[in-house]
Amino acid sequence: MVVGQRKPIFKIRSSDGQIFVIQDWLIQKSKSFSVVYPFMKDSAQPLQTTVSSFILEKIIEWCHHHRHDDADQDYRLIPIWDAQFLNDNNGIVFLLIEAAYRLEIRGLLDIACRAVSITLGRSMNEVKVMLRVGEPEDVFNVDDELREDDEEDADMIPAIPAA
Repeated sequence: MVVGQRKPIFKIRSSDGQIFVIQDWLIQKSKSFSVVYPFMKDSAQPLQTTVSSFILEKIIEWCHHHRHDDADQDYRLIPIWDAQFLNDNNGIVFLLIEAAYRLEIRGLLDIACRAVSITLGRSMNEVKVMLRVGEPEDVFNVDDELREDDEEDADMIPAIPAA
């Protein structure tokens, strides 16, 4: 990018018609958006989603906070900010999981599923299958060693108090 040049902005329309103006960091977090990115560059039309404005606003907040994270970052532990974010939004965690799955935002999907897995005492892969955001073979191909590591990591994850 040339010095003094403005970052491109994009418009996204929620399922209830609200339009959000976002920058490229959200496009980079979502595989769904990044696929249509080349077609959005010159379009004045907003990209339509099936996500409500309330949930889309929360997703934008999460993506903005994590905009500098690596694309392949592994969220084995839930960062404190994310634990608070999910605690504040306890009633909508499942809606966030569904939306993150639809928009293919892997980091948010993993963190939210990890929080649910801790609450339920299940592995993250089992939670993904239960919520239909993962494949059944993911559960059956899990190494026992990985399962033991997950249990050890659970002690290091900040508790998410029930609301």
